[in-house]
Amino acid sequence: MSELALLKEFRAGAPTHPAIRVGPGSDCAVLTCTPGHEFTYKIDQVVEGTHFVLAGEAPSGPIPHATPRQVGAKALNKALSDLAAAGSWPVAAMVSVNVRKGTPDAVARELYQGLVASCVAFGCGLAGGDYAVSENGLSVSVALIGSCPAGSAWTRAGGRPGDVLLVTGSLGGSLAGKHLDFTPRLAEARAIRALAGAGVHACIDITDGLARDLKHLCDESHCGATVHAARVPLSDAAVATGDGLGHALCDGEDFELLLAVEPAAAARLLAESPRPLTAIGTLDEPGTGRWLVLPDGERRALPDVGYEHR
Repeated sequence: MSELALLKEFRAGAPTHPAIRVGPGSDCAVLTCTPGHEFTYKIDQVVEGTHFVLAGEAPSGPIPHATPRQVGAKALNKALSDLAAAGSWPVAAMVSVNVRKGTPDAVARELYQGLVASCVAFGCGLAGGDYAVSENGLSVSVALIGSCPAGSAWTRAGGRPGDVLLVTGSLGGSLAGKHLDFTPRLAEARAIRALAGAGVHACIDITDGLARDLKHLCDESHCGATVHAARVPLSDAAVATGDGLGHALCDGEDFELLLAVEPAAAARLLAESPRPLTAIGTLDEPGTGRWLVLPDGERRALPDVGYEHR
């Protein structure tokens, strides 16, 4: 099928959103701003050979195999996870796809189905994008616009000494398959915002491992931190490896939220949140470092370890 015919097919099934006044088919999408709200913006990508190997192709070390549908869903869900970390919700996505020359149309269709399924599941419109063919492997880039009440977007920079560190869900299961089958924590972010309000001082989604992403939050908030190893919620898959804590600290792509929350608001969240939350430690005074308290009470410097693109 020609590129134009394929794009026409995709355009016909593109999910919409009330804020999208002009969607696919024009040179630019046109969005309507909601009074009293501000936009959040994120761009992310997944690349063949780095984030996945297509199912049926030769293995490439630890890089996971994925179906085209999983690739499409992951590309969007990665970006949605960042919107959750900003305490915002999705409005519109723009998607750029590059496929290797000679790739069957079925691959593009399945990838699109994964994108659309995630758009529908999380109320995100598909406002347009681009499609290209090259000698390189498959890659998908997603530019995503979200919205939240004006002046209230969460960042990594607002944490304060004494804040309680909370995490959603469980950690350490990415290599066992979670990296391809995860739910961006948008519902959790909404519930947390509703219960805690301005008590949420900072937030980050865990994509590079708990140790590395906590460092990012501490650096931006100019705080130290203490984490209690026994309190870190580990996935069953992580525990089964015999080094669950190590996987939680280092592996990345858990796509859970790590939040710094004012103590009274944190207590309210732990008591009333309809979604699983765990208190794993606190932010400390600037210059005190980042520490891991072991079950026997021993304190160790929390290493700067985690996933890193090279």
